[in-house]
Amino acid sequence: MIFNYILKNGKLLYPEKTKTASIGIKDGKITLLSSLKGRQAEEFIDAEGCYLLPGLVDAHTHPVYADDLEHIACTAAFGGVTTMIHYLTVKSGQQPLQVCKNAISRGEKTSALDFAFHAALCDAERQAVHIPELIQSGISSFKMFTAYKKLNMMTDDYALAKAMDIIAAHKGMASVHAENGMVIDYLEEKLRASHKNMCSHFLTTSPSLLDREAIFRVLSIAALFGCPLFLPHVSSAKALDALKIARSEGIKVYTETCPHYLVFTWNELQEQCALGKIRPPVKTLEDREALWNALATGIIHTVGSDHAPKTKKITDDFDASPYGAPGVETILPLLWEFGVNKKRITPNKIVELTAENPAKIFGLYPAKGRLENGADADLVLFNPQRKWTISNKNQHSNAGYTLYEGRKCTGKVEKVFSRGRLIVDNDKYLGEPGRGRFLKTHIT
Repeated sequence: MIFNYILKNGKLLYPEKTKTASIGIKDGKITLLSSLKGRQAEEFIDAEGCYLLPGLVDAHTHPVYADDLEHIACTAAFGGVTTMIHYLTVKSGQQPLQVCKNAISRGEKTSALDFAFHAALCDAERQAVHIPELIQSGISSFKMFTAYKKLNMMTDDYALAKAMDIIAAHKGMASVHAENGMVIDYLEEKLRASHKNMCSHFLTTSPSLLDREAIFRVLSIAALFGCPLFLPHVSSAKALDALKIARSEGIKVYTETCPHYLVFTWNELQEQCALGKIRPPVKTLEDREALWNALATGIIHTVGSDHAPKTKKITDDFDASPYGAPGVETILPLLWEFGVNKKRITPNKIVELTAENPAKIFGLYPAKGRLENGADADLVLFNPQRKWTISNKNQHSNAGYTLYEGRKCTGKVEKVFSRGRLIVDNDKYLGEPGRGRFLKTHIT
């Protein structure tokens, strides 16, 4: 057999081990090679001194705003992300199944990377009846919000209970943005009335106590109905208090944090004013260190980008600016620089958090998430010695900025394969729009 590629002498990363080996790629699949004797390939790539990782599975992306389904694949690929689970917003009055079918069709025509969807239900009380047909179509996770009442997106407890009851009965999973949005709205209005600076008082309007309260409430409803739960963008130590109790009681909950919570404190990020306006907000040094500890100890299961590339300027009015920032391209280098290089986590933990765990949680494993025989040849060649500086000039989102401007990193993605095709070769993008496949998720 003649392989399409053989990557030789790389250090293969798994959650439980690191081993030096070679990988053959043929027809989009992986073959682990114990010896190169007699092996033939169209191209040999020497990975000596580099790590080989499974392609990242980012379970928290928004293919709207400045980056659509085509452009988000490009910026993701440069960061070593080869599979994305996008949040697809279903607004009040829309037909959920038709919205999802339309998005799948767009993705199959334009995305260079494999993708799946969460359905974000903005009117869960009325839309919950459509959950069974969505699960049958391959979308098995459903986002709801305990915030954003003014944006007509908030889900009250009645609607949460109804949706979770149906989700559990049909073997799906709820995904909840858990903050007490009504109290946040009141605090914001109080500050505006007293003419406070909304940027410098951002944490006053969104104290982590309100994370903990909402997470307790959501966990309680999920436990009542036996509904599996995914909690995205966990941002505070008080949120972890609730998760520790859930863990002790055996509640089925999976958790995610994001790089911005691991790199910044709000004291640092507020210098970027509107650019750093993210929900939930980045919080304190104590919260940041608690999140790193939660990654190391397994309380948090995944790291996702929450890539929401809003076009903003640092001079924009903070209060009027939308929430969100780009981030899919910088997950791996930031985890490496601020995690591995600072001895907070191991390279193996990065693979667990960004590839194997999300692939397992959403039913994409073993095709995704691990370097094993027969798995999809989604892999990343990562040079841990290469020094570089993050800048908007070397990023590929259309947002026009990065929160990490000027951050120096040691460790860089050099090559990325998606189902056996080389799609990133250092600074060259070789992705082909329309080659991505829609992946059906399922919850076990």
